[in-house]
Amino acid sequence: MTLALYFFRQYVPSFLFGFVLFLFVLLLDRLFDIIDLVFNKGVPFPLVAHLFTLFIPTVFPLTLPMACLLACLMTFGRLSEENELTAVRAAGVALWKALWIPPLFALTVSIVMIPFNTRVAPWANRGFRAIYEKIANADPLISIQSKKFFAIKNIKLFSNHVDKKSQELNDLFVYESPEKKGEPPQRIFARKGVLKADPDAYRLTLTDGQLQKYNEITPKNLIHTSFHRYEIVLPIDPEKASQSTRYRNFSSNEITAMIAELKKQGLPPFPLQAERSLRVAIAFAPIALSFVGIPLATALKRGGKGFGFGVAIVVIFIYYTLLIFGLTMAEQGKMQSDLALWMGNIACLITGAFLIRHTLKQ
Repeated sequence: MTLALYFFRQYVPSFLFGFVLFLFVLLLDRLFDIIDLVFNKGVPFPLVAHLFTLFIPTVFPLTLPMACLLACLMTFGRLSEENELTAVRAAGVALWKALWIPPLFALTVSIVMIPFNTRVAPWANRGFRAIYEKIANADPLISIQSKKFFAIKNIKLFSNHVDKKSQELNDLFVYESPEKKGEPPQRIFARKGVLKADPDAYRLTLTDGQLQKYNEITPKNLIHTSFHRYEIVLPIDPEKASQSTRYRNFSSNEITAMIAELKKQGLPPFPLQAERSLRVAIAFAPIALSFVGIPLATALKRGGKGFGFGVAIVVIFIYYTLLIFGLTMAEQGKMQSDLALWMGNIACLITGAFLIRHTLKQ
């Protein structure tokens, strides 16, 4: 027991290092957006802090498996390199008696991640999306950037310059797609535009521009109209907006109810089934990656943060490639969802078993 605790104490710092490292990397891109909301767009700091707090739990399902793998590679690679594991075996102590705590820790993390992935993470996603949409509705320009396309419902905007203070868009191109099939689209250019939102609609007011639209009767003819003032109103449907959330914002119980409803209607529930299976499969990623990480580290006999991080990136890349492939197959209904999403875990277990057998033979 004392020997097992000694090895686990070597494991904990590496796990914490990997957790902080991967958490920072995954949060970095969103962190820049959060800083931009505070300093450039005037969103109150408490609201932004709440938004950021809700985002952090959404990356835990990715951070914890990678931290477990990196900890195994760094810790047991160094122990193997320094012949500490060889000394344990020479003393007649079975390796599993010395190394059983880290796999148990990874298994405990996996068990805890099941309710976290099925309930807590969807709740955090939903809260994050609700607050972000509230901020965006209060200030429509919050996500619009100069010389980049931005879509609102059925229109796309492109502005050469966005003035956040005056709420103006300069040298603005608007591409409005028809809401009904068969109707011709229209293209608008305006020297200036002002986008505002109220509880019922987005209102885009354009001045000094030109409108081009194909004739509905003879599409070969182009209607060209100059205007001094032109307004586009896009109604906001709160009920429809609340329903247009992504599947990951729903708890697994809600997804199960949605799957049953789709089956009653004779509709394919493949994307929902894939999302439900993904949450359970990714919950067991810590123990699956640990199962391959420990024997891989002892086989390579190399320690250090740089080497461990490099090998971890390769293993993670392969694992998530299998996960994405399985997700694609499951969403298209080409494979049973549980089997498709567990391909990465199964591959880790098979590879780990092979490496353990190879290690025991040495």
